[in-house]
Amino acid sequence: MKVAVFALGLLPLVCGAAEPPLFPSAEGTTWNYDLVQEKPIESFDLTEPKEEEHLAVTYRLGGIEKIDNKDLRRLEIYRDHTLESVDLVAVEERGIICPARVDSQGTITRLIPPQLMLPTPLKTGAGWNFDGTIANTKVKQRYEITGEEEVDVPAGKFHAWRIHCEQTSPAPATIDRWFVPGSGFVKVETVVKAPSGGVLEKSSLKLKGPPRITSAPQKYATPRPKKLSAGVSSKATGELKTEFKADTPAIYAQWHGHGLPAHAKVRAVFIAKNVADVSADYQLDESSTVSPAPNAHGVFTLSKPEGGWTPGNYRVEFYVDDALAETAKFKISK
Repeated sequence: MKVAVFALGLLPLVCGAAEPPLFPSAEGTTWNYDLVQEKPIESFDLTEPKEEEHLAVTYRLGGIEKIDNKDLRRLEIYRDHTLESVDLVAVEERGIICPARVDSQGTITRLIPPQLMLPTPLKTGAGWNFDGTIANTKVKQRYEITGEEEVDVPAGKFHAWRIHCEQTSPAPATIDRWFVPGSGFVKVETVVKAPSGGVLEKSSLKLKGPPRITSAPQKYATPRPKKLSAGVSSKATGELKTEFKADTPAIYAQWHGHGLPAHAKVRAVFIAKNVADVSADYQLDESSTVSPAPNAHGVFTLSKPEGGWTPGNYRVEFYVDDALAETAKFKISK
């Protein structure tokens, strides 16, 4: 849910009966979600339905943490019982804000300025901007409450407020959230786009049942977040593709970093997987660069050989500091 997208925690705010507090006060309040991520299609038949990967995501309200002499509530985010991050949130007169985030290693990242997550009162047409910095990365987002809608999730059918976000930096993306007073955010959809507007990644988060009080997991593994999203195109900033003609002038391997280490080395290896008169998995070329920022993006280029591309199956392997991070498969046809 966080691929080149600076959408913070769902902030599953719960309201009770008459004039309830906007933010739940009971430590241990827990929301369980089903995360559905569309997986890349390995087949070259683009009519095939996209594969989906399902993961369990849990949000749990922890205790108090003091940052800059201010008491903030811990919103713990687990993925398959693995602590991924903690959003530190506060209730203010204007609504719910998030001034900081803590990663699984305890490193604090401040949001400058603090990000408004949910305004009060809820009103159709209400809008706000986040134009700030997160971990030295410039983030530009525009939020709007578009109205009320009916939504159906595993937890049931709800009448919800829809909040739409357009992100233009550091990468284009849209985020839609459905908020229900008394239940919190019951659904979230995120779409990460290429500079051309094509879809790079898509995910949805749906509430599986009503919130309940639980204890924190006793053990959790070290998280392994995805470092890159990548693909190939016939243009440097074009839509990602899986098939090219033999006379295509060049193939561009696009990559987008997600929280890369400082001065991370990003390397692309072009490989002929199954091509006539070429050994299987033959390496055609490779190129590398050093990422200038945690969420930087770039392009590697492989020019057409004399006589054109030989039809067959190819792939590009993307490495971050010599560890395989992503693979993009494509086909050359006549």
